[in-house]
Amino acid sequence: MTIRIDLKEVEPLIDRLLSIGEEFGKNDSYWSHLKNKEDWGQFIYSFSDGSKKAIAERIYCEGREMGLSLAYDLGSINFDLTKYPNLTAIVHKFDGGWVHEDLTYILEEAKEAANSIIGYTWAFNEMLRTFQEQIDLAAVVKQTLNLLKSSDLYKLENGMPVEKEQTQNIHIAQVSNSNIAVNSSNVTQSFNINEQLFEDILKAISESDIEDKTPLVAATEGMKAANRTGSLGETYKKFISAAASHMTIVAPFIPALTTLL
Repeated sequence: MTIRIDLKEVEPLIDRLLSIGEEFGKNDSYWSHLKNKEDWGQFIYSFSDGSKKAIAERIYCEGREMGLSLAYDLGSINFDLTKYPNLTAIVHKFDGGWVHEDLTYILEEAKEAANSIIGYTWAFNEMLRTFQEQIDLAAVVKQTLNLLKSSDLYKLENGMPVEKEQTQNIHIAQVSNSNIAVNSSNVTQSFNINEQLFEDILKAISESDIEDKTPLVAATEGMKAANRTGSLGETYKKFISAAASHMTIVAPFIPALTTLL
């Protein structure tokens, strides 16, 4: 996916938001399927108490509305310049919305209401699971927006001071049989490579129920190799693209990966 030119400086983070937006969009058809083609009706008609029925129905109503809203808002970041003229507008578009609201109480209330009838149905359980996945994805969106707030581009747009990077010179003398270029400038060495992070990601993929793990494994291995040379950017974008349909599995690792960009 080509990111608009004015956002190139924060391209990996924008790419992440777009990928999450696609995931929310995919959920919409599943919400519809669960409501209309599974045993959701059987579950809802089991309630004799109208108030408890309404509480249970919020799982579907709020879940689908949340998914549709965030799918559109995140998906339009890359092309709707009227709504998102700059990075600042993107960051603040989500203030006070689904991303910042604690929705876990909807899950808990629905479960409590369901306990008053015979039992859960498959559709209800799937709605609970999908709702929780969307909460997790929203948390990643929130974390990404906070990272964007700390970017130089956001700071420049808002008249905030930007710290200049300082180049440190490392002088090495009297070293033999070394791969480090002695008395050379602009030599970059990579230290403290977090190999364990990538091993943990590979383990999570291996233990998941993803049907075709090969693309995601390959993307992770690509990041692992690129990180040794300090060029994670492009491979991270490929990883996010490969993980677009599996964000709930990789989401716990994204904050740590971001620190390596």
